[in-house]
Amino acid sequence: MNGSLYLVPVPIGDGDPADELAPRVLRIAAGIRDFVVENERSARRFLCRVMAQDALDASRFGVLDEHTRPEDVRALLAPLLAGRDVAILSEAGSPCVADPGAALVAEAAEAGIRVVPLPGPSSILMAVMASGLGGQRFAFAGYLPPDQAGREAALRALEADSRRQGSTQAFIETPYRNDAMVASAACALAPDTVFCAAIGLSTPEERIVRMTAAAWKAGPVRIGKKPTVFLLKAADGNRGGASGRDRRGGSPFDRKAQPDRKAPPDRKAPPRKRGS
Repeated sequence: MNGSLYLVPVPIGDGDPADELAPRVLRIAAGIRDFVVENERSARRFLCRVMAQDALDASRFGVLDEHTRPEDVRALLAPLLAGRDVAILSEAGSPCVADPGAALVAEAAEAGIRVVPLPGPSSILMAVMASGLGGQRFAFAGYLPPDQAGREAALRALEADSRRQGSTQAFIETPYRNDAMVASAACALAPDTVFCAAIGLSTPEERIVRMTAAAWKAGPVRIGKKPTVFLLKAADGNRGGASGRDRRGGSPFDRKAQPDRKAPPDRKAPPRKRGS
């Protein structure tokens, strides 16, 4: 019988796993001895906080990163096919979203292996929550092109999608290019497009900066190399979903109930005539 492939989240910042993760996640992670990771050193640093040292010493690690060849991914299923459970660990947050772990999940699905996603922090969802741009319809575009021309073309394309669909568009950047992303957004986006940076989520330096592109251009904010999720929403797209104030104006909670126009008026019955 095959083992199960667990998708195990880790804290986004340097928080204590006991504070950041659910007890079920900690219990499952502590009971597994086969792990697929992007970086063994950082994975061991996390695991030493959730399992005993002798258990960590007995653990085995397979590396799946951006350098892993597609033909080598399937070999990582070996412990699962031998009947042992395996956990995929991300470098931060929930695995298999914008990281190489998705390739192993696809291989596991083709092999009929049970895949178990575990609940945990996601910087993408946290950024959508904190942006105020709405999550009724949103898309995650991953990394944009690294060169300025490609980056600005991608920003304009995301803005067009946002305007057409009424959607929030989220994306990320390699931290050392964060400030280049801000500069490109300020120049490439329409002045009234809202651009948001969710900076250093789940760290002491966490902050959410949300302004129009024109405001970013007038007073740029330096982000530096802090991990950041970027989001945008075109001005026309802001009309795409309901909010605390509906399209008729005012808050729907402030409006008094209107009488039912279809209900007949309350008329008194005419007095009955007495017999003669």
